[in-house]
Amino acid sequence: MEGSKIVRRTLNKIRGVRVHPRLAVVLKVVVGVSLLTGLILYIDVNALLRSIAHADIFFLTVGAMLVVANVGMQFLRWRFLVTLIGPDTTDKEIFSSLLIGYSAGFFTPGQVGEHGGRLMALSSLQAIQVLAMSIIDKMYVLAITIIAGSIGAWLYFVLYLPQYWTPLLTALVVAVVFSFLVVVLYPDLFKKVLRAVLHKLRKYRAVSAFLFVKDIFHRSQARMLLLLTCIFYGVIVLQYYFFVLAFEPVTFGISALSTANILFIKSAILPISFGDLGIRESTAVFFYSHAGISAASAFNASLCVFFVNIFFPSLIGSILIFRVKSAKEKLAS
Repeated sequence: MEGSKIVRRTLNKIRGVRVHPRLAVVLKVVVGVSLLTGLILYIDVNALLRSIAHADIFFLTVGAMLVVANVGMQFLRWRFLVTLIGPDTTDKEIFSSLLIGYSAGFFTPGQVGEHGGRLMALSSLQAIQVLAMSIIDKMYVLAITIIAGSIGAWLYFVLYLPQYWTPLLTALVVAVVFSFLVVVLYPDLFKKVLRAVLHKLRKYRAVSAFLFVKDIFHRSQARMLLLLTCIFYGVIVLQYYFFVLAFEPVTFGISALSTANILFIKSAILPISFGDLGIRESTAVFFYSHAGISAASAFNASLCVFFVNIFFPSLIGSILIFRVKSAKEKLAS
């Protein structure tokens, strides 16, 4: 696909290193399986089984049902961005691109392949514009994750691990939060900086084409996207809370604080595993355990999040990929 080629060429030029897709998948599987195996041995299989046997079905059901709100908020965010460049794009096309993106991102570090998946389903729009909107989408999720995670790390370490916290780290948190708030609230200022940087990268024409957003994405659009992203983030926090609650009593404050740190580490620092499998569970065990929740409960809750939010939507996306390919082959013939 032309759009997918643009994504690959752009990323390869930026990174300067090409990794064979099969090798990348193998490495990610090895990392994920190794981490999961180590965790299971550390926690003890019997403890995990006892935790599952005493799970509260009601809270498990509530956590699972929240996937509707999770996917729904992602759809609303993505539709908001897509309609800026293609007002006539149907909800069906937008939703298909979202799910196909899930599937494509499942096999790549940091879900970078999600951009190519979205391009596949929105081939009627200009590839570079879809790619730009997709990057903005991910940028806002990352920004909220870093803002909430930085504040969460500060509160968590002050409460549970004060010996590892210093005033310098507090100043760093303030600087990070302020910087990312400026980026997401004042996109015009950010675009000026981006334009200055891209001026020195003229040979990357695909990258410089992102500057078209200066005409369609301003402060009002940024604030709407920020609001939708905050709601989406809140849904994930609620899911973690109900899934942990299904295995062990926990207060919402402790769960939210731990979740903010989990999402921060998983998304912003270590996007190196297969669907982030193993990374998510390791960080969940670490942060929930220090807050007084058993490792078994944290591990099981994190696996629930993986299957409900990532595995099943990706599975549906893979089915849609074959349908889209089949439909395009028929049109070509």
